[in-house]
Amino acid sequence: MSETRATQWREAQFLSVPGRGYSRPPAQLTPEFLAQEGWKSVGLPSAFKRDVLAAAGLEGQTLTDWYRLDLSHFNASQEPQYLYIPRWKTVGQVAIYADGRLMYASQGSMTLNGYNHPLLIPLNAAADELLPMAVTLRIDHLRNSGSALSTVWVGPAKALVWRYQLRQLVQTQLPLIGSGAFLAVGFFALAIWIKLRRDALYLIFFATSVMAFLRMLHYHVGGGFLPLSDEWMEWIKTCSLIWLVVFCHCLMERLHRLSMRGVTRFLMLSALLWSAVTVPGLGILPTLTLLTPMINILMVPVAALIFYDALRKGFRQNSRETWVVAGWLFIAALCCIYDLLLQTNWVSPEGIYTNPYAIVGVFGVTLYIMYGRYVGAMENIEQANLHLAQRLSIREAELMASHARLRDIERIQMLSEERQRLTQDMHDGLGSSLVTALRAVEGGDMTQALLGDILKACIDDLKLTIDSMEPIEADLLLLLATLRFRLGPRLKAAGVRLNWEVQDIPKLSWLNPRSGLHILRIFQEAFANILKHTRATEVHVRTGMQGPNVVVSIQDNGTGFDYEAVRLNPKGRGLHNQMRRAQAINGSVQWVSGPLGTQFTLLLPLSEAEER
Repeated sequence: MSETRATQWREAQFLSVPGRGYSRPPAQLTPEFLAQEGWKSVGLPSAFKRDVLAAAGLEGQTLTDWYRLDLSHFNASQEPQYLYIPRWKTVGQVAIYADGRLMYASQGSMTLNGYNHPLLIPLNAAADELLPMAVTLRIDHLRNSGSALSTVWVGPAKALVWRYQLRQLVQTQLPLIGSGAFLAVGFFALAIWIKLRRDALYLIFFATSVMAFLRMLHYHVGGGFLPLSDEWMEWIKTCSLIWLVVFCHCLMERLHRLSMRGVTRFLMLSALLWSAVTVPGLGILPTLTLLTPMINILMVPVAALIFYDALRKGFRQNSRETWVVAGWLFIAALCCIYDLLLQTNWVSPEGIYTNPYAIVGVFGVTLYIMYGRYVGAMENIEQANLHLAQRLSIREAELMASHARLRDIERIQMLSEERQRLTQDMHDGLGSSLVTALRAVEGGDMTQALLGDILKACIDDLKLTIDSMEPIEADLLLLLATLRFRLGPRLKAAGVRLNWEVQDIPKLSWLNPRSGLHILRIFQEAFANILKHTRATEVHVRTGMQGPNVVVSIQDNGTGFDYEAVRLNPKGRGLHNQMRRAQAINGSVQWVSGPLGTQFTLLLPLSEAEER
C-alpha cells in the first residue's frame, strides 16, 4: 500500500450487550470479553433505527454496542497511523480501544456528546509504537433511541487530515459561522430598533436570530463538559425550535404586511405554555431527551400549515419576495424531512445534517428582502429628489434675486457701521485733542511747544485710525509691526531705544479692524505715558503665551509711578481708558511699577472675543 493512501473499513465484528443504565467504559478490555461468543459480522455504515413511539416506555434500558476492526493484516507505512470516523450517533458515550487499552472516551453530556463532530485519533503516534492489532469501539445508548456508526478509515495523516478538516468544516464550522453572522446582524437590528422604536420588524428579526442560534447550538457544542445540564440543554433546544417557528411567522407577517393577529396570538400562547410546562425540575412531562424526536415530527405539519396560510395570502400580492420565501420554505421542508430520516437512521449515517443551512437560509432570505426594499426605497428617494430638484431650481432663482438684494443692503449697512465707527473714534480721539488745543489757544495758555505736541498726537491718532482699516488677517504681530513703524521715529527723536523682542504667537481669529484699533489705542497710551512721565531711555517690547492667553508686555527703565494713586486720581483718564478698551475685547491689562521702571502687560484671549 502507498504511504499516502488510507483504507476504508466497510465491515466489522459486532456485539450488542443489554444493560440497565449507563456505565463508565473500562480502562482495559479482558481477553475473555474479546474472545466471547456472539460476535457477528456487520457492514459499515451500521445503523439501528429509533423506535420513537416505544422510547418513552423503556427509559433506563440501555444497550452497549461493540465494533471490532481487525488490523492484523493491515499493511501500514512507517509513519504514524490514524483512525478517522466521519460520523457516529448515540444517546450515550463513545469509547475507543487499541488492543484492549482505552485510548479515547467522549466526555460530558450523554446527548450533547459531540455526535456531530468527526473523530481523528492517532493509533501509534509515539516513537517506535507499533500499530495495534485490533481497534474496538464501544457505543452505549438507550435501547430504543438508536445508534449509528459510519465507515471507518485507517491511514497516515496526509490521507486523512484533509478528509477530517473538510468534514469538520461542512458539519460544524460553516453552520456555526452562518449562525454567528445571523446573530451579529440580529444585534445590529436590535440597535436600530432601540434607536428608532417605530418598526417592530427589527426586533422580530433580532428574536429570530437568537432563536436560530440557540436552536443550532446542539450541532456545535459537545465533546466536553457543558455549563448546563442535559435537561436544560434539551429544554433550550426544544423551546428555541418552537419559538423560531413563531418568530418566522411574525417575520413573514411583517414582511408581507399581512393581518394574522389570531394566528399570532395562538402561536405565542402555545409557545409560552410549552416553555412553561417543560421547564426542567417541574416533573410535568417526562424527560425531553425522549420526546425531542416526536416534537420535531409534530412541528413539521404545524409549521407547514402556518407557512402555507401565510404564503397563500402572500401569493395574492404576486411579489418576488413571496416567491423567494416559498422557495426557501420548500427547501427547508426537504431539509427537515431528510434530517428526521437521518436522526432516526432511515438514511445512511454518512450524511450530514442540513437543518443548520436551512435555518441560516432565514438570514439570507431576510437580507434579500431587506435589500430589495432598500433598493426600492432608494429609487423612491431618487424620484423624490428629482421632483425636489425641479422645485429647488425655481426657488434657487428666487433666492438668488433675494440674495442679491440682501447683499446690497448688507454692503450699505456695513459701510454705515464703519462710517459710524470712524466717526465715533475720531470724535473720541482726534476731535477731543483738537478741541483741547482750540480752547488752550483761545485762552492764551498755549505755547508753541505744547501746540506742536498736541498736533503731533493728533497726526499719530489719525494714522492709527487709518492703520486699523488695513487688512491684518488676524495677525497680532502684523498689527504690532504697524505700531512700531508709526511710533519708532518719535521714540528715537525722544532718545528712547526700542528693543523689539517678539516671538511667534498664534493668530487671533477674532481680530478685526475694530478690535485692532482698541489694541493700537492701548499701546499708544502706554508709549505716550513713557514719553511724558517716565524719563526712560530704553523700552523692551515682548510677546509670548500665558495659559490660554497671548501676552504683550512693554517694559521701560524709567522712574516708575504709584499705580494706586494714579488709578484713584479722578483726573487721570489714561489708565482707565486702557482698562476699558481691554475689557471691550475680553482682555485685561496689568501694571508693575517700581524705582527700576514699569512693566505694562496686555493679555488677549485665544478664543473668539465678543466686543462689549
